[in-house]
Amino acid sequence: MKAPDRRSAELNELGWWSLWAKLRWHGDGYLLTSDGLAEPFFNRAGAITCVGAKRTAVWAERELSRRGMTPTFLCYEDCNAASYLIASGYRRVDVMAVLSSTGPTWKGSGRWKVESSSSAQEWASVYLRSFYGDEGLADVVTPIVASLSRSPAVTLLKSRVDGEVAGVLAIFRTRGIAGIYCVGTTPEHRREGVATSLLAKAREIAGSEGRALVLQTLMSDGVRQFYLDRGFQPSHTKAVLEKRLK
Repeated sequence: MKAPDRRSAELNELGWWSLWAKLRWHGDGYLLTSDGLAEPFFNRAGAITCVGAKRTAVWAERELSRRGMTPTFLCYEDCNAASYLIASGYRRVDVMAVLSSTGPTWKGSGRWKVESSSSAQEWASVYLRSFYGDEGLADVVTPIVASLSRSPAVTLLKSRVDGEVAGVLAIFRTRGIAGIYCVGTTPEHRREGVATSLLAKAREIAGSEGRALVLQTLMSDGVRQFYLDRGFQPSHTKAVLEKRLK
């Protein structure tokens, strides 16, 4: 089992988020938009090739501006497209690190029991409390999670002890890849091995299916080293660019 190429990793990521937001293609460029989720992450553009970034930028900027969103664009850092976009008024606001793992399973904490989640409401609740601190978006997120739970490409995991669910993780499958998304731990249970146990189970599942694990994390979240310590290796990075319109 070898590490996937970056195009395959990017298509896995876009396949996952297309289940949360509307995905449109413009050649090798893309645009994600959401009516219910207002964060730039769900309303952004990017490209899966270096050439695609330049071709997509003007179209995506127009579409995002029309929706009242600050244009946000992701492109590979080793492409000259990042310099082109900066010269046209964008600024670098973050870096997305893409990591992969093809190694053996590592052990999680024996305290936590990791299993598939059969309740969309429960999984969505833990996800929202982990990432937002409250369940204010439950009416938007719960139907999305219910739809995810019916997809054969998706496995929703939860980690619990004594009946209490403290963390969640999602696996999304494309050819040869198990993408990891939405790794979240509720605030009261952080630094207790919850995420490590979820990752260990994901590694077990991916290994049994002959798939490489891939995940993407923003450098500003400060968890890249956490993943490196658990067997992931750097694959590639993407510049996260933003343009403030007058």
